[in-house]
Amino acid sequence: MIPHTLAGLVPWVMVHGYVLFFIAAIIEGSLVTTAAGVVAGLGFFNIFIVITLSIAGDLVGDVAYYFIGRFSKNILHSKFFKFFGFREDRVEEMKKLLHTHTGKALLLIKLSPLIGPPGLISVGAVHVPFRKFFKTTLIISISKALLFGIIGYLSARSYVHISNAISHGQYLFIGLIAFIILVQIIYKKATKRLAEKLKD
Repeated sequence: MIPHTLAGLVPWVMVHGYVLFFIAAIIEGSLVTTAAGVVAGLGFFNIFIVITLSIAGDLVGDVAYYFIGRFSKNILHSKFFKFFGFREDRVEEMKKLLHTHTGKALLLIKLSPLIGPPGLISVGAVHVPFRKFFKTTLIISISKALLFGIIGYLSARSYVHISNAISHGQYLFIGLIAFIILVQIIYKKATKRLAEKLKD
């Protein structure tokens, strides 16, 4: 089972290696990328491989959801989507938004964890051109992987350099985890505000 905290993910990623990190990146996204960045900063992983696998994992999940929508008949009118509030009038509005403002809609979907999978399925269901979808989601995935991978990596490198000079390394490690958690909180709040602005 994949841990859901950064403190649990760092040793989990370190023990399980690249393959399971890639699988976890499909499911967990930014948090597991930050953890892998920390592991790379500590010298156990290569940061370039971490970022590459993070991008690939994010894309695999996005493309899978897209094609589920693309090849499912009337999925937008199913009970599953009605549960998320996709009424007939909203479905039509969503179709227009996804075709006329694809980039804005995908950014909103990717930044909103709760509507992520249904949103990506709906992109495929309304037949947004795959090239247009892939290009936009690739840019977002690269940006997220770089941000969280480098945050983890630089935080760990700073920890290593400082702990070599100071004997109280365990306190620095706690501080490192606290700092990364703070970054995650700020990111979530910032993306929530951006998502709300994009809805307007």
